[in-house]
Amino acid sequence: MSQTRNPLYVDVNVNLIYTEKMTEMHNIQWGIKAFAEMFDVTPRTIRFYEDKGLLTPNRANGARIFTPQDGVRFEKIMRGKRLGFTLDDIKEVLDVTDGHVTDHSELLRRRKNFETVISSLQRRRDDVDRLAKDMAEICEVIDSYLEETPAQDQVFDLAQAYQAKFSQTPFIGETLDEFQPTPNLSRV
Repeated sequence: MSQTRNPLYVDVNVNLIYTEKMTEMHNIQWGIKAFAEMFDVTPRTIRFYEDKGLLTPNRANGARIFTPQDGVRFEKIMRGKRLGFTLDDIKEVLDVTDGHVTDHSELLRRRKNFETVISSLQRRRDDVDRLAKDMAEICEVIDSYLEETPAQDQVFDLAQAYQAKFSQTPFIGETLDEFQPTPNLSRV
């Protein structure tokens, strides 16, 4: 007689293991110095973000205690900063996700702003993709030039090789007929 496993039994075991791991994760805590080191910033930086209301660590005997949830939040803050958002921009988003904004008209206003930001980010992603292609082609030109040219200081020849390659396709992936400049939209 073949033995079949009850899917519920397997599911319960998986959830039990997951719950134990999550409980372990929830018990992890860091002081300000260790937390700052994880993100390669100074404790002063962490205190600055706390003063701005972006981080709210727990306290134990006056010491700041950071949890994995604080780590996730700080990573989102740092990602926003890397992408050029101001702290006020980041706070507007966090106020919504934290449930501090419940007014219907304010939520609609912020949603409209967020949609504008999404469009801007998509344009930036297209620009990054295009620039990455351009840089990859430049690397190909350099590799080709280095393979074909003896080692010596001939910057002028490299510039000519570069110009020859890009005069064939002035805009990577586009012909002159297909070229349409990206409109210069104001910063969001």
